[in-house]
Amino acid sequence: MTNFILRNPDVVFIHVPKTGGTSVRKALNGGIVQRYFGHIPDRYDGLFRFTIIRDPRERFLSAFRMFKYGNMLEGDYYAQPRWPDLTITTALDVIEDPWIGYDRSQRSLPWNLKHHMLPQTHPFHCLSAANFVLRFEDLESDFARLCAQLETSAELPKLRESLKHESSDEVWSAADEDRFQEIFRNDYQELGYAPEGAQDVDQPLGNSFAEPSTSEPSVFGLWPTYFSDRKVFLDAIQEALPSEDCALELFVDEIIPGKPSESWAGRSSEFMEHFRQLQPEFCGASRLSHLLACTIVVLRRDPECKNAVTLFWRILDEQFAAIQSELSLRWLVSVSDTIADYGRTDTERAVGLNASILANTTKLHESELTVYYPQRPWPPKKRVASGGALFDGMRTFWTEKGDMIENMFERSGHVADLSPTAGKVLTEVIERLRRGPTVYRRFARIFGKPQVPLLEEDTKKRMHRMMRRKL
Repeated sequence: MTNFILRNPDVVFIHVPKTGGTSVRKALNGGIVQRYFGHIPDRYDGLFRFTIIRDPRERFLSAFRMFKYGNMLEGDYYAQPRWPDLTITTALDVIEDPWIGYDRSQRSLPWNLKHHMLPQTHPFHCLSAANFVLRFEDLESDFARLCAQLETSAELPKLRESLKHESSDEVWSAADEDRFQEIFRNDYQELGYAPEGAQDVDQPLGNSFAEPSTSEPSVFGLWPTYFSDRKVFLDAIQEALPSEDCALELFVDEIIPGKPSESWAGRSSEFMEHFRQLQPEFCGASRLSHLLACTIVVLRRDPECKNAVTLFWRILDEQFAAIQSELSLRWLVSVSDTIADYGRTDTERAVGLNASILANTTKLHESELTVYYPQRPWPPKKRVASGGALFDGMRTFWTEKGDMIENMFERSGHVADLSPTAGKVLTEVIERLRRGPTVYRRFARIFGKPQVPLLEEDTKKRMHRMMRRKL
């Protein structure tokens, strides 16, 4: 769940959900310095670190009952049932679904349930960092031993106790039982519990994880501010992003769970809130695509932010090929705008501007069609007008035989060759404009075909009258 950095006593509490951690934290009455999710920053290595573990089945059922029935803590979020029709099968489905996340970067009911039920030995819980372990089954005596270790005294309250329930509501099928044993196999093997719920007393309490194993770096540790409850405003903007020399490959490999949602067009003065509002747009994509969007947000607020500048260009120089298919045209245009504004050379800025103008001019045209003109099938069976003069000597494209659009894109291709980094973005923008439901694609569908006959004059007049009434 959450790694709490506490003061008085100065400790790290590795809080695994549904193990009595809320009661222990309340008893210690320590001031919370910070919360971190999925990692503990290196600067806290010298602090005493403790955790609580619990029989896997009892912990699973405790979370299940809290979501299904609520708890007895007045005013608590879980005082009311949050998932009244939850079943054992559904809960196991949530745990096994790779497209449901478990960290605190997105708030939804399935994510929250999985967060509370994730196996205790999952790396997200950081158990290997603990040097003192309490067992929920002996919490009072173990807590007394903890207090002696910390040279403090405290009384342990009982919080978040689940409401009474009918055990008959907790129906386990044979398939559910097999799935449960497989999901929590490591918990039983590594934490000293037998599947029947008996404890393996061969593991002495208090030092089960006395020698923390060296864990592989993770996105949680590389982007510590995002995976914490830290709030970052403009005065501390340098802390909003990962270190400028972080391993980008890990961000490529980390896929954000969930289904992508619509673009968020809002703005928040607090950067972590802004970043989390953007995340659903990148569900199903790599964390690096999300990170690139966040660097752009930072650069828009502070173009001099050193690690934002470095990360932005590192992503484009080193990893653009890995994420270019994931970025929507909206974000490709944002990348182009950023290159046009802050390119490292005049050439980069010019290439970025070329991509931005192409995309935004198309957006302008499509916006006008959406706002002012009714939809009609394409290609049309008959044309309302045949084209001709436009304004200031400009004429319409000769769509059936002309090649002016292709010539325009060919020139842009030559411009793209001038800059290896910005050129890749421009090339991708052109491809998106060709493939998307844009004027370029529509004209391509009638390129080389005979000109369709025009409407009769009286028919055109009747259509114009109908359109005026509709508008």
